[in-house]
Amino acid sequence: MKNWFSTCCVGFALVGVFGMANAAAGDGYPAKRITFIVPTEAGGDGDLLARALLEGVSARIGQPIVVVNKPGAAGAPGYREIHAAKPDGYTIGLAFPTLYMNKMRGLLPWDHHDFTLIAQHGSFTPIVVATAKTDRPLKTIKDAISYANKHPGQLKFALSVVGGSWWVAGMIFQANTKTVFKNIPQEGSGAVVITQLAGGHTDVGVSGLASALSQIEAGNLNFLATFGRERLPGKYSHVPTLIEAGYDITWDSPNLFIGPPRMPKNITEKLAKAIEIEANKPEFKKAALNINATPVYRASDQLLGYLDKQKEVSREILRKNGILKEK
Repeated sequence: MKNWFSTCCVGFALVGVFGMANAAAGDGYPAKRITFIVPTEAGGDGDLLARALLEGVSARIGQPIVVVNKPGAAGAPGYREIHAAKPDGYTIGLAFPTLYMNKMRGLLPWDHHDFTLIAQHGSFTPIVVATAKTDRPLKTIKDAISYANKHPGQLKFALSVVGGSWWVAGMIFQANTKTVFKNIPQEGSGAVVITQLAGGHTDVGVSGLASALSQIEAGNLNFLATFGRERLPGKYSHVPTLIEAGYDITWDSPNLFIGPPRMPKNITEKLAKAIEIEANKPEFKKAALNINATPVYRASDQLLGYLDKQKEVSREILRKNGILKEK
């Protein structure tokens, strides 16, 4: 009995020591600049939204936040670097649905359960666009679907990297409209898709408005439809939703802050609080809406279940396309 009591006392003492060490790790945080890894190219939808928030977060916590873009391989290089970083809060990053898609595709051994979820700050609704540099009738969503049905496999469909959120949206679109395209996946996100479409190298594609906006306004792209449940407000309120076009199709892509596994709770909470305050400011909400993003704050305890549900929807898409590796 005495030995059991002594062992328990030692155990509780160790827990106390580790708990105090964990708390002490966050004392005075942050004391130096923070590296923020974005697992896509600069200028993509998520990159633009994160940068709109980071300036305010940096000012609030009193240290610079340096953005480092690590594009390619569906974000795998960026996620690897975040996962391998010391969990002291000085290397954090941005995540998308590719965080769980990569594990299902066998590209990484981790998903959202294996990182520190800090907070969600926004979400993007994809749009369907078509090149204006063509003689084919691709000015409306009905034009594009009709032409694709009459000429299966002739239209080139620009997609983001396989397994990316815009790729999932493109697959959902094709499955529900029963259209057959020649799919051209890109090694990047929406910004690369737009480059292909604006140059006339592909015909139709899925991206975000932030990446597409300048080319739409320049007349190089036709804005065909949105995946949202409602039309966009303002200048593009004339563009229909896919639901209005007669197809029960919606999709959104959450953007969230993550860190390496086992980040101290007090550091995570300090970052989350700064994100929450800045994400609820009118200035950020306006910036988000200007690029067709929805400003959404979701705390870490709400994120896990939300991402689990999204993962199950994506799992079926991967299975149908023969690229599901995770059992």
